[in-house]
Amino acid sequence: MPKPKKPAAPRKRLHYLPFDEVRAGMVLGRPVIVTESNIVRYSLLAAHALTEDNLSQLAAHRADFICIASDETRSEDEIDAEEMRATTRVLQAFVGSDLSNPTVAALFDRVLAYRSR
Repeated sequence: MPKPKKPAAPRKRLHYLPFDEVRAGMVLGRPVIVTESNIVRYSLLAAHALTEDNLSQLAAHRADFICIASDETRSEDEIDAEEMRATTRVLQAFVGSDLSNPTVAALFDRVLAYRSR
């Protein structure tokens, strides 16, 4: 007898918020690592639900932006349309660039990946 399939986990959307908009209960989309003079002073793992204590510590370490994960609310069509707009904007920014240059090509790939999220 085949095992029943687990329902797919809801898709997450990552976005960066200014620290003053971050609230307890929000879930980190990426790790937070605060360093000073190349020494890690404070860190939190991705998927960690923020607490008031975490927010106090982040404020004390002067955090600027925090990557938050939230449930995806856009439809697949909306996501596709937004990715197409992002791709068009990145292509416009690189018009005239020599994408055969490995450094420029790597930068293009990184910008495109960042803008397509």
